[in-house]
Amino acid sequence: KDIRCYSCTTMDAEQLLQDVQDPNWRRWLENVRYVPHTNDCNDPFLTDRALRSGVRSQVCDNGVCMKMWFQQKDGTANVWRSCIPNAREQIRSDCTRISSAQGDMEVCTCDSHLCNSSPLQLSIVTSFLFLARFLL
Repeated sequence: KDIRCYSCTTMDAEQLLQDVQDPNWRRWLENVRYVPHTNDCNDPFLTDRALRSGVRSQVCDNGVCMKMWFQQKDGTANVWRSCIPNAREQIRSDCTRISSAQGDMEVCTCDSHLCNSSPLQLSIVTSFLFLARFLL
């Protein structure tokens, strides 16, 4: 079953990629370059306003929607909403929150139509604990 996911970010993709050294992470995070950049991707996510500012919805082939939220120690927060294609069998709907000296990160996944619009609809993925490497 294919679903649609919102696709957008508030992140500076180039800065993010400079900060990530792990080649596997870099390869995956390269995708943030190709999603619409708008502050309306942040929470609270107001669908009509977000769509007017360039947020897209994309078909997610046999995948799950995700929302990644980062907050640095200085309070700067960023969001990335997207699709993880071909992951429906490997990743369950859940959320994982990780804290480190650099800040906090939460990754949430869900498997219903446009479910990555609201933090209330999302919950943590223990299979994403490897994301902790990003913050170390």
